[in-house]
Order: sequence, then C-alpha cells, then structure tokens
Amino acid sequence: MIDSFFRIHPLAFYAFMSLAFLTIIAKAGDYIIFSMSDYAKKLGISDYLIGLVVISIGTATSEMVASVTGTLMGNSGIVFGTVLGSSLCKLPIIGLGFIIAKKIKIKKHFSGKTPKLALIIAAMPMILVIDGVLSRTDGILLLLVFALYLMTLWQGEGKLGKIKRDVSFRKIWQSALIFSFALAALLYSARWLVFSSLQISEILNVPPLIVGLVVLGIGSSMPELAVQIKSIKKKHVDIAMGNVFGSIVANSVLVLGVVAIIRPVSIDVMNLVLSSISLIAGLVYLAYLMKKGEANWKHGIVLILFYVLVIAAAFYF
Repeated sequence: MIDSFFRIHPLAFYAFMSLAFLTIIAKAGDYIIFSMSDYAKKLGISDYLIGLVVISIGTATSEMVASVTGTLMGNSGIVFGTVLGSSLCKLPIIGLGFIIAKKIKIKKHFSGKTPKLALIIAAMPMILVIDGVLSRTDGILLLLVFALYLMTLWQGEGKLGKIKRDVSFRKIWQSALIFSFALAALLYSARWLVFSSLQISEILNVPPLIVGLVVLGIGSSMPELAVQIKSIKKKHVDIAMGNVFGSIVANSVLVLGVVAIIRPVSIDVMNLVLSSISLIAGLVYLAYLMKKGEANWKHGIVLILFYVLVIAAAFYF
C-alpha cells in the first residue's frame, strides 16, 4: 500500500526521502562537531578558535559533501544554492541566539578584524565567478586564502589558548571513532539527499539553485543551530559568534575551493545577485553589531525577518 502510494505520488516520496536524509545529516553533523571540538579542547585550544575554525570546519562538512555530490552530478545550481543558502541561514541562527540570550556582550577580539575578514572573504567567490565560471585556478586561490586566514587566526591563539604538545591516543580515540562513523553516515546521506532534491526540483519545475538555497541550505545548517543554542545557554558567546563568521568563511572559500578544483563550476551570475547581495548586507549588519560590542533580542528579530524576506524574494524573482 505504501509502495503504491509513493509510485502514484513521487513528490511525496522524494519529500519523505529528503526529510529522512536531512535528519541523518543533521545528527551526523552534530556528532562530527562534538568529536572535533572535544579533540580541540583536549589540545587546549581556546573557545574563540574552536568556534571560529574547528566547529566551523566541522559544520562545513555537510555543505562540502552536498556540494561535491552536486558538482559530480553536473548541477552547479545545487552547489551555489547550498553554499549561499547555508551562509544566509547563519543570520536567523545567530538571531535566535540573540533572542535566547536577550542581551549579550561581544568581546574585544570579535569587534576587531574578524567581521571585516569574513565580509571580504565571503565576497571573493562572487567576484571570481563574474565571468560565469569558478575555475580550478579560482579554487586554488580560494584555498590559499583559507590557508592564510587560518595562519592569521593561529598567530593570535597563543594569547587565548594553552596548546598542549603531547596528547595520548587513549584520550582521543573515542572522538576519532565517532568522527569516522559520523562522516560515513554523512557521505552516504548527502548523496541521496542531493538526488532527492534534484527530483523535487524537476517535479515542481523549480530551479536547482532555489532548492539548494532552501532545502539543502537549511538542512545543512541544522547542526549549527544546536551549537548556537547550547553555546548561548552555557554562556559560551565566543563559540557561538565564532561559529557564525567561521562557517561563512569555510563555506565561501573552503567548500567552493574544493568543489572548483574537483570540477570547474559554471553558473548564470544573474541568478546569484539577490542571494549574494543579501548575504553581504547581513554580514555588514552583523559587523555593525560587533563594533557596538553588544546585541539584544531586537537585533535577533531583525536578522530572522531579514532572512524570511530574502527567501520569499528568491521564490518571487
């Protein structure tokens, strides 16, 4: 009976598949973040760098796998939709954090160069793709920028963390095992999620870019939602704020850089204008809040409403 229902209603079948694999990806991403951050804490890395780099790279694995799968299937719309959708989704996520906290103070190292760096780096792929192609050369350049970004952050880690030189394997084997199983689940689920999303795109006659922007973008951001809520509740504002900027940087240069090296990506630039400008505008607003040194629940509502308007506009235009 269930089989016949899904055969008659393929949209319901692919929607169910997408929801199921989104759930697996969210849980797998959560375990990846846990294993990476647990290892980083045992090394003595600061909360600032854990949020800005370690957790950000962990959360970017969902976008990475979905984007690589999309480009191997020859669908560039899914790639850019996933990356832009995930980056945009950081705005309501941090907005929700502001609402939960009601009012937070932003520490000095966040009101400095971090927002500016994130803003510049987030704009880089949009500049490189003006010719309609994100080439392998562009991909190499993006990865070099990411390496320089990590070096810049690491230089300041000595002031914030206390790195331990020797950590025995028996203290980290559990984290390594959790990471391995979670990554395997993520790789398997992402492939089928992208496939199901493309089928939904065809059935509804909706551009893959929009499907990536909404379905994959929101789905791949679910692990970060858990990180934000846990971090805010535990008063770890460093991790919460660092994760937002770090994730956008990781998506913009690490994910797109790897994807472009695997296979150059072609895209109609005009399709990216609205979401790209919206992302930059959202980051400018966040940079303004960082400069103020505090944020409250009203700013959170603004970020959430801004995201809702952007998604609605993407469907309309």
